[in-house]
Amino acid sequence: MDQILEDRKLQVLIQTVNKNEFHAAMLQLEDYNFLKCIVNDPICGSSSHYHIGHWGKVKVAIVQTGMGNNGAYGSWYETKKAMHFIPNLRYIFSVGVCGGVEDRVALGDVVVSKVIAGYTDLKITDKGWNNRSLKNVLTEDNFFQFLSKAETQREVQEKLIFGTVLSAPWLIASLDMQKQLMKVLPEAREAIAFEMDGYGIIQACHGKSIECMVVKGVSDLADKNKKDNWQPTAAK
Repeated sequence: MDQILEDRKLQVLIQTVNKNEFHAAMLQLEDYNFLKCIVNDPICGSSSHYHIGHWGKVKVAIVQTGMGNNGAYGSWYETKKAMHFIPNLRYIFSVGVCGGVEDRVALGDVVVSKVIAGYTDLKITDKGWNNRSLKNVLTEDNFFQFLSKAETQREVQEKLIFGTVLSAPWLIASLDMQKQLMKVLPEAREAIAFEMDGYGIIQACHGKSIECMVVKGVSDLADKNKKDNWQPTAAK
């Protein structure tokens, strides 16, 4: 089974978290391989189930992770494991749902992280907050080259909204918290969305030649009205 992951054509990993995200990603595969590739971590005793198929003309693997950046099954851990078992990895997409910033995006919009900005490593002084977290700046041309290679439909590309996505292991459901972050973090003033998984990916890939992207549908506006009923639609 490991030979499947060692295929030179397999260069793309899609990470999902909840079942809505996973099923929506699986529906995009054109030739789903029902023989799942299962790899085991002898240290942590966990296993990852990779589902192999094609999105357009690009061969991809889909894996479901735990929620958040950190933790035994979070995005950092799963990315490190994937880098070991998929030696030709070049792109990692964190796909699914996110919370959008009101007046910048709307429910159902699809956001793409031109910048993934973490906000977990902070220095707080009397002069304010200094964000020491990593950033991942997406080369937009490379992203569209990837879409062209996949031969995706043009109308899909036209619906994408590029911008800064803030990522940390906290679920934001407060307009007041959004405003506070925008006051103290320059990155937050440019943000179009909040999510919990992308930062773990860029931490794991730091210094590697791997493009990391968050591509997620807006399922709520990260405020007190946050509910899960939009998740199945936004995940698509």
